[in-house]
Amino acid sequence: MKKIAEFIENNTSFIITLGIPLGLIFPQFSILKPYLTDFLMLVLFFTFLKLEFQDLLKISKKVKLLVFAVILDLIILPIIVFLISKILKVEDFLLVSLLLFSAVPAGVASASITDILEGDTILSTTIIIITHVIAPITIPILFYLLLRKVIHVDYINISITLIKLIFIPLILSQIFKYTFKKLTPKIISKNKIITTVILLLLGTTIAAVNYNFIMRNPIEALKFILMSIPIYFLFMIVPFYLSPFLPMKERISMFATKTFINVTIGVVLALSFLDAKASLVLTLAQIPWSLMIFPSQIFININKKAPQKKRG
Repeated sequence: MKKIAEFIENNTSFIITLGIPLGLIFPQFSILKPYLTDFLMLVLFFTFLKLEFQDLLKISKKVKLLVFAVILDLIILPIIVFLISKILKVEDFLLVSLLLFSAVPAGVASASITDILEGDTILSTTIIIITHVIAPITIPILFYLLLRKVIHVDYINISITLIKLIFIPLILSQIFKYTFKKLTPKIISKNKIITTVILLLLGTTIAAVNYNFIMRNPIEALKFILMSIPIYFLFMIVPFYLSPFLPMKERISMFATKTFINVTIGVVLALSFLDAKASLVLTLAQIPWSLMIFPSQIFININKKAPQKKRG
């Protein structure tokens, strides 16, 4: 059992990626579609359980840095992706999908990936929390301003869904933490295993829901996978090079929290408010997501070897 736990902890990205092939092998998992929101809320509950407000308070003093990170992640980069998509004249469903994909908050796993990349994990955790809190406002606004002539969606319900997804787990996790003080550390020690298993189940269910389309249109499915890769590289490069004034650890946090976004929230929103094809684009984008750790490590190693400018 111990060896299984160690394997899961050391191979999180790989295990999460297995959700796609498992969903295609076992399409019966599509019966779990009504519980996708609950699965995601569970992941966020266990993530927020690790939250230490005293650590967040230390980082929250860096107001300018946090404002910069949030505006870049939730507004500027989504608009850049939207404008590039418009220039390339992509189909409407792709335009909608790519905007949603680029506008979701930082992924809950990005703190762990920041740690692997030797970045500032406390800063990453703070960005994760803040982007999750603000995303229920920015996503509907971006959709209204940029897409109201392309697609009609229920902006209020998108906000309500996001608030439910994020704030209920946040509040419940803190109540649990202070009610079960002895049990909480034991759960936190197994947190990575628990969240990995739930994310695997989420990925399997989402792939199973899209089984028919993928099997009938394998070339188009491959196109959707390849389409997300340059966007991930954009998310990796832009935040890093726009923050040369920061220490290396903080620059790593800046790009890790944007590169490793919470694609699952986008999938759940797409399944709830958009068509199945839009959800498929985001579903398949999870495959490159789990592989981006490798180019990220190479990218960091190259930049660490490069001469660093002295901060004044």
